[in-house]
Amino acid sequence: MATLKDIAKLAGVSVATVSRILNEDETLSVKVETRESVFSAAKSLNYKVKKRVKKEVKRSVGVVQWISSYEEEEDPYYFGLRMSVENFCIQNNLRVHRYYIETFEEIFENDHLDGLICIGKFSLQQAMDFERHCPKIVFVDSNPDSKKYSSVVSDLTLATLDLVAYLKEMGHTNIGYIGGREYLGGTDSLYVDARERTFRQILKDDSSIHCDEAHIHVKQYNAKTGYDSMKKSLKMDSYPTAFICASDSVAMGALSALGEYRKKSKHPVSIVGYNDIQSARFFNPPLTTMALNTKYMGELSVSLLLLIMKTDKFVPSKIVCSCELIVRESVFEQKVS
Repeated sequence: MATLKDIAKLAGVSVATVSRILNEDETLSVKVETRESVFSAAKSLNYKVKKRVKKEVKRSVGVVQWISSYEEEEDPYYFGLRMSVENFCIQNNLRVHRYYIETFEEIFENDHLDGLICIGKFSLQQAMDFERHCPKIVFVDSNPDSKKYSSVVSDLTLATLDLVAYLKEMGHTNIGYIGGREYLGGTDSLYVDARERTFRQILKDDSSIHCDEAHIHVKQYNAKTGYDSMKKSLKMDSYPTAFICASDSVAMGALSALGEYRKKSKHPVSIVGYNDIQSARFFNPPLTTMALNTKYMGELSVSLLLLIMKTDKFVPSKIVCSCELIVRESVFEQKVS
């Protein structure tokens, strides 16, 4: 069996030169004739040249969370989205750089980002700033401008319509709402999401559904909002037989308040939520909720970014994910008297 030493002797060069030529060392500077002589000698001696496997250079993706790292700890929805995005990036050999609102400036200091995945509700100005630094962007959960940017979102409009339809099917026509309001990143612009907008539109369009404005509570997306709002409604002379809570965290607080007032309440109050966080099945009672598939949304956003990074023929795209009604025990049938 031929060796590198045999090839070196036949080609009239050193063993080290033979090794570097056969291994396609790009840093080696030799004449074309020398390279040809080495390969010719290897061929004549039936030496099998092993093809060098080029190490793939990892592409870098910035994962931008619109809230602070502290706020994320209290928000299972945005935490789940971010984890899904990062896990799928790693599976696809992408290097992840994580940014929160307190570290946004570091994005513009990183000149090696191949793409950005922005999670949450960003202002148009923020989107434009990101785009100038890194044009390959996908937004998750909202889109500052659907004509310019690609996004992956949940169909909260249809989800809300389905929740109300389910409550009607269970005999509820007096339905309250407990939700939150958010402000677009870096601005004072109020963001009213599809859950509240759709619920209010249903009240206008469907004469069989009614709700006193006093039972529409809009504060923050947390358990305290659910708890305080439910207590406020229960203190009134009359209150709805069911409440739509804009997140499972809000629903958890509402259920806690109901637990305290259970003996005083005139009738059992039904609660539904959104997200289907892992602990929702262990609420008391187990929560009926609209599942938002954060894992799939995260994977879709990475897949879409990979496609964008591979092509120059970019067309802004919006992927809308359906939600699934998970029926548990927090909705009671309202019998018509």
